Amino acid sequence: MHRKIIGLHRFINKGDALQVGKKQKINRAELYSLLLLAGGKSSRMGEDKAGLLLDGESFLSCQIKKAEKLGIREVYVSGHDAGGCVFWNEKIKSSIHIQVISDIYRERGPLGGLHACMKAMDTSYCLVLPVDVPQLPVKMLEDLLIAHEDRLDAVDTEDFRHFGYRRAGGNAGKPLLAVHGERTEPLMGIYPTCMADCIGEQIQKAPAPVFRILDAWGYDTCRISVEEWQIQNINTPEDYRELLMYMEKRDTKRRELNA
Repeated sequence: MHRKIIGLHRFINKGDALQVGKKQKINRAELYSLLLLAGGKSSRMGEDKAGLLLDGESFLSCQIKKAEKLGIREVYVSGHDAGGCVFWNEKIKSSIHIQVISDIYRERGPLGGLHACMKAMDTSYCLVLPVDVPQLPVKMLEDLLIAHEDRLDAVDTEDFRHFGYRRAGGNAGKPLLAVHGERTEPLMGIYPTCMADCIGEQIQKAPAPVFRILDAWGYDTCRISVEEWQIQNINTPEDYRELLMYMEKRDTKRRELNA
């Protein structure tokens, strides 16, 4: 799920900081949670994608470990029955707090997961990722977080509309979505958790497209630099085989360079 870039939204590239006054020190563990969308039916894959293996670890485990590398301590997993073996090992448990959240409104797609997890969060923002891109580089996410941190001091809450009325208090801001090529990725980005009620209003009675919410609220974008295979959702057995092939090529190249 993605959208071609249109000219109505301002781009924020790494280093293009919007700052007012002295930049404040960011404590990511207090400001951000990681929201993993893992509630899909995996119908095209034929088995639960969260449990597929990459480098000996499940997709879900690969994504959760990114939180630790990014300095995030709270992880919310949307809609996944995490019964034990998929990611539950002592190394992860000791450093990260993981909660599995069921959708409040069923059969609402990714917005149902966003809504339920945001309602459960104490942090002001969440880094949103699908479970089926375990190959996504941590550096890309680090660049996205830096771009978001750079803009926090410049956010004017009065600029952000909440379906016809202004939200009062705090630097609510807009989602910051990753852009690759001509695609805007609505499920790879940083969302203000105060959007939860707004999303709930839209999906309470029926499913809604993700961009309906984003267009109404407003969003910014951040151009990222990754190879195409590194940002490809793994939806089918063919996608999975291609991912393993790319990973093997990458490992072979690394071995040759180190020989």
